[in-house]
Amino acid sequence: MTANHSPLFTIAMPAYRARETIATAIASVLAQTESRFELIVVDDGSPDDSATIAALAAGNDPRVRILRQANAGPSVARNLAVRHGTAPLVAFLDADDRWAPDLLARHAAHLQADATVGISFGRVRFYDPAMAVGGRVSAHVAMLSLAQAIGENPVCTTSNLVVRRDVFEEVGGFDTGMKHAEDHEWIARVLATTNWEARGIDTVLVDYRTSVGGLSADPTSMRVGWQAMIERIRARAPEKVAASEAVATALFERYLARRALRTGQPATTALRDLTTAARRSPMALLRHGPKRTLLTAAGLLLAILFPPELPRSGATR
Repeated sequence: MTANHSPLFTIAMPAYRARETIATAIASVLAQTESRFELIVVDDGSPDDSATIAALAAGNDPRVRILRQANAGPSVARNLAVRHGTAPLVAFLDADDRWAPDLLARHAAHLQADATVGISFGRVRFYDPAMAVGGRVSAHVAMLSLAQAIGENPVCTTSNLVVRRDVFEEVGGFDTGMKHAEDHEWIARVLATTNWEARGIDTVLVDYRTSVGGLSADPTSMRVGWQAMIERIRARAPEKVAASEAVATALFERYLARRALRTGQPATTALRDLTTAARRSPMALLRHGPKRTLLTAAGLLLAILFPPELPRSGATR
């Protein structure tokens, strides 16, 4: 990167066992219409040849650097990449996702238009593990509240997160002690402890690859991670968390109910989660995504009326 082409974006990409996907992720960066970026790939002690494939995908592009560290997790890798970067804006892309070609350009315009915005995010399209079939799209949120950030995190994935370096330096990096919801915690930390705003762009900019068996597919791990996250934020801003907790809990429990229905869990599980949500804050379910609440209730009713058939004990395979 020459003096005449200083990067506008530092892009942090952690990589672990990413040999099958990292070339696609890097290609989506190199295809950006906004070319003023530096991509820092951090090989997180991967036992495969992720770093070699990343180097091949980058070719001789001087904007791409590859760092290596002993396996320490994605938060450590992301923090390392940010420290090694120099650009005033920071974007994150996981090695198994991909960006729309105009993602950086849209976020640059969004952040430059309003100096109060410290966090920018778009909408996300969810794909199957092969990234072949696109599914649902995340909802547009114009301005993210603390309760929404804690409750359901509409940003959805770190690959959808673009921030000012000033914000990252003010609140610190990702919590390396967390194994789940570390991006969730970071966003909530910003909203709870600073005056920066988080605003969304009403455009699908990220393709997210779902994974079978990941933490996001394990409701118990999700609940434990969420509770750890909210306790960390409570320690920093107890009054703000107290004011937002009922709404946040209702949104989180509704999310778990929706996820239970999507993943074929028993209807009783979804009923428990949705009932808990309604008890904590019924108005939150009507004010924040009322369509999601109605669809969740309708899906629950169908699951109760038409439960999936269980295999008979003597049935042949």
